[in-house]
Amino acid sequence: MVGRSVTGRDGGGAPNRRRVCCDNADRLSTTIRYPTARRDRRGLNDEYRFTHLPEPYEIDGITPSRVECPASVEDLSAALRTVHADAGTAVIWGGGSRMHVGNKIARYDVAVDMTGLDRIVDYRPPDLVVVAEAGMTLAALQAELGKNNQRLPFDVQSPEHATIGGSLASNAVGPLRGRYGGIRDLVIGMSVVQADGTMTKSGGSVVKNVSGYDMARLHIGALGTLGAIATVAFKIGPIPHTMRTVASWFDSAESAAVAGMRITNGSFMPEAVTLVAGPRAAKHASELSAQDSSKASENAVMLLVALAAGPATVERQVNDTTSILGSAMADGFVVLEDNAQFGVWSLAGEGNPPPPTFSVRSTVKPTEAFNLAGALAGPADSDSRDVHVVAQIGFGTVEAHWRGDVSPELVRSAQSAIRNAGGAWMIERCPIDLKSELDVFGDLGASLAVMRRMKQQFDPTGTLSPGRFAGRI
Repeated sequence: MVGRSVTGRDGGGAPNRRRVCCDNADRLSTTIRYPTARRDRRGLNDEYRFTHLPEPYEIDGITPSRVECPASVEDLSAALRTVHADAGTAVIWGGGSRMHVGNKIARYDVAVDMTGLDRIVDYRPPDLVVVAEAGMTLAALQAELGKNNQRLPFDVQSPEHATIGGSLASNAVGPLRGRYGGIRDLVIGMSVVQADGTMTKSGGSVVKNVSGYDMARLHIGALGTLGAIATVAFKIGPIPHTMRTVASWFDSAESAAVAGMRITNGSFMPEAVTLVAGPRAAKHASELSAQDSSKASENAVMLLVALAAGPATVERQVNDTTSILGSAMADGFVVLEDNAQFGVWSLAGEGNPPPPTFSVRSTVKPTEAFNLAGALAGPADSDSRDVHVVAQIGFGTVEAHWRGDVSPELVRSAQSAIRNAGGAWMIERCPIDLKSELDVFGDLGASLAVMRRMKQQFDPTGTLSPGRFAGRI
């Protein structure tokens, strides 16, 4: 093992020294040295951290006193065992693209960089099963599966940076969830390293695994507070032969509701049905409207429908979809194929850098998703903020992203709109001072007591990401 000692400040505990398994030169910040990971294997995520974060491995303005870079599950176990023995605290890092999710961390001594665990452990194409390490990016996994015309039917923003473990730990969502379920529904097995370094496994590596408890689900969405996800077994599927996107635009979210629900509840199952509202959506609708000689309104919202199957089936689905759009009085629509359709789906994320200053995610009934999206987007002249709203109609998830100053009125307005829609909410991104004032997970009621018992059972010493989960667990 090649290593060096790295010490620093602001970790919430006394600086200590220990060998870390990273090679090449250190990256310097003010008083802490960060090991630069091997560029042939982790260059993309290093670039993301050093470009998009104030300081690499920083969370809520706090930097760790050292960085561990395990290259195997055994290394990970040894690293956590040492942190636990030293009464320290650790945060598990993937690509860093969703480290803004969660409450303000209470103490932060060690960053554990998982991107060295980036290999496929087992892949059996005939069985539609793959086992991969948690530090592998989703883009890298999809590239390997694509060699056999297969895929993991899950999508997320920035797949070239998002890791398997990070996507699971933060419960990331994407447009395909309406048809295939969330990423948790694709997991059939998982190995986890607990806070004291103990290695555990649940599930298996066969699709029809029914043995034991489904313990893997405890770690999905837990932000690494119960253990470090090490390897994951997924059920996968074939890449569809033909894919098309029907992009349409309406003058309001309410106008799009009739078409959206008819398509969602129709005689065929689309890959995704997504509503997008806000200035970016209106601008994109205006650009697309030139292709069919229509005119998009200044407040236009877009309804995106992804279709995938065999050529004849997709052709029939396109005809059915456009017929519904016509009868629902869409202002216009275009049918996109090949690479032309991928650009429009970039609207389903939070947008291009710089990142939003305030993001909220909610879950409501699919029938309420349109009204909530319209309420969060608001009239064009209601606020000077740049707002971008994405609603996944198939399962009722609505995300809203604002850029600009975050006022108490904005927070209250968003929460009120979600409550009126009967939804649960979670603030995914906000300024640090706001994190200090409220629980970003919202009011979880009686379920919070269960979560506290789980934390006490799996990590009684509070070694992993203290304070970041619901109830500041």
